[in-house]
Amino acid sequence: MDAPEPTSRLIAELPSASRRLLDTVTQLSDDVVLRPSLLPGWTVGHVLTHVARNADALVNLCDWALTGVRKPMYVSKEAREADIAEGASRPIAEQVEDIVAAQARLMERFEDLPAAAWTAPVVWASGTPGTAYQVVPARLNELEVHHVDLGLGYTFDDVPVEVRDVLLSYVAAKWPADLPVVLESSDSTWSSPERPAGARIVSGGSAALLSWALGRSDGRELGSDLPELPSFG
Repeated sequence: MDAPEPTSRLIAELPSASRRLLDTVTQLSDDVVLRPSLLPGWTVGHVLTHVARNADALVNLCDWALTGVRKPMYVSKEAREADIAEGASRPIAEQVEDIVAAQARLMERFEDLPAAAWTAPVVWASGTPGTAYQVVPARLNELEVHHVDLGLGYTFDDVPVEVRDVLLSYVAAKWPADLPVVLESSDSTWSSPERPAGARIVSGGSAALLSWALGRSDGRELGSDLPELPSFG
């Protein structure tokens, strides 16, 4: 693997994150896929299917980086939604098999990418430009955050603290440079980049910070009158 060293370390985190998610769902009964998840309008099955299809979408970006030929994450927004809806009601065993296979395809692509490909330009489904190395923290974010979104007992407190720091960095990197907010973790050495003079400093546990930064909580445990953050997407 020719990934830069920090990216290689993150790639090594992915199997553990995937295993944590699969440990949560593998022994569940098939009717669980029909339960509402914590994401409005999505069942547990929708979330699981999305996790699998996201891996395939990131494979497309890796192919783009490798060949230089444009290969978007999804054919269209409509096709993405249709694929998720079509797979949502499948039994647990089939959902698990799909996630395992899709994750394996993505890990194989990481092995295939030469050093130059990791900095090759790609474009996210949102239209935002990026580079291939961002695929790795994006996948770690998908696995951990959607594990929480299943609503099956796994919370941001269950995410390893070092992974929470990575995800906080991933989220904060998407914010505008002039956003007047600085986050400071009270259970690690992590803090977000310095912002304009007078920026509001919000301190707290990294799990609470992550939940708030991702729009999964109102942040009340971090204080009152919190500033508005950009929506995560």
